[in-house]
Amino acid sequence: MRFFLLSSIIGFFYLLTGSLSAQTGVETGTPWGTGQDSIKCREAVSLLTSYAKSENYKDALDFFEKAYAECPGSSKNIYIYGPRILGWLYNQAPTKEKKAAIFQRIMKLYDDRATYFGDDPRYSKDWILSQKITEYLKYIPQENYDYDLLYSWTKPFVTEEGETAHPQVVYFYVFSSLNKAIGNKAWHNQYVDDYMRGNGYLENSLELAENNQDSVQYQYISGLKSQLDNLFARSGLADCKMLVEIFGRDLEANKNNANFLQAMIDLFRYADCETEKIYFTASKYMFAIKPTASSAMGLAKDALQRKQYTEAFEYLNKALGLTKESHLRAAIYTQMGIIRKDQGSFVEARRLLNLALKENPSKGTPLLLIAQMYASSASSIFPDDPLKQRCVYYLVIDKLERARAIDPQISGEASRLISVYRRNLPAASAIFMHPDLESGQSFYVGGWIGESTTIR
Repeated sequence: MRFFLLSSIIGFFYLLTGSLSAQTGVETGTPWGTGQDSIKCREAVSLLTSYAKSENYKDALDFFEKAYAECPGSSKNIYIYGPRILGWLYNQAPTKEKKAAIFQRIMKLYDDRATYFGDDPRYSKDWILSQKITEYLKYIPQENYDYDLLYSWTKPFVTEEGETAHPQVVYFYVFSSLNKAIGNKAWHNQYVDDYMRGNGYLENSLELAENNQDSVQYQYISGLKSQLDNLFARSGLADCKMLVEIFGRDLEANKNNANFLQAMIDLFRYADCETEKIYFTASKYMFAIKPTASSAMGLAKDALQRKQYTEAFEYLNKALGLTKESHLRAAIYTQMGIIRKDQGSFVEARRLLNLALKENPSKGTPLLLIAQMYASSASSIFPDDPLKQRCVYYLVIDKLERARAIDPQISGEASRLISVYRRNLPAASAIFMHPDLESGQSFYVGGWIGESTTIR
């Protein structure tokens, strides 16, 4: 009887202490919690991971909810798979109100990941923020983007981390500032300041990637920078008078400031303000302290203004050697092609323009220029046959239609030229009367052109 009572007391003691020691991670401030709760949490993380990997988000949901609620600091898998699981739930939600609530949970998930795992050397807090913003842009319709909100998220990181800030966070910082400036003239100067800061940080990141021979990172950062420049060019903020006024007062004080000069040169180039005197001055200052492709291009433009074509070509060759950025190399080859075209060296001009197209296959300007050279050569290719001269314009229009298809920015000019050159096409009756020409037949344009088109 005494043994039975002692055993019962000991059993009750173990039951009591076992239940008291079982606490969740939230309760204990530890990653997994203690006792039985720790075991349950490990099981939940394991199962949510297994189900989510196989894209079975329905079965993963309950285990995600348990792990996230009870041990949010236990595993990164909660935050790797959580957005996918909640994304699935978002798509199942029947009302706008429920979707909005789930969206807020997705946003909070990234905040919590930064809290618990923001010290990860590879996926740090600014990387997590870049993913949060990417998710924001995915779920919110473009017309409802809150650029003030995005700016408030990114500015502290860019301000505090400077050159070490994640390139995509820098991109979103300048992107949100740009959109705040559209329709708000009072923000224009602030946007220029933000652009200059962000542009300088991206330039430094590019240099670091190049020094580390990290071609993947280099192309990634180059793409971000190119997008920002193109967005600026299409924003309607590209006012040369404004840029001259803003930079004119600070240029001399910053003649040895590479970040200032590089940002200035890029803004003037993308705003199509490359005939402004201070643009040439900034390019000269920049090339003197740190030769870059952009500064060499500025000096080439200056030489062209003075009709010093050999000097311009030399600077453009130097620019090619100073950059691996495809969009810049395409612009350089295009400018070189224009020089040779204007000098009447059509074969060399086409070679350079095709190199530009190879560097940037989505840019239609090289094709416009090639089409114009073909049009101007029609009479010399077939000097004794006016009808065949007109058939050359089928090939001209081929080039223009391709340019229009690949590049919306020049589609208007391509359409205008197509309309002009169509007037030079032969009449159907003239084709019918010509013995060696027939609609649908291949037509070879010889001479320096050496390409075929189709009679139609």
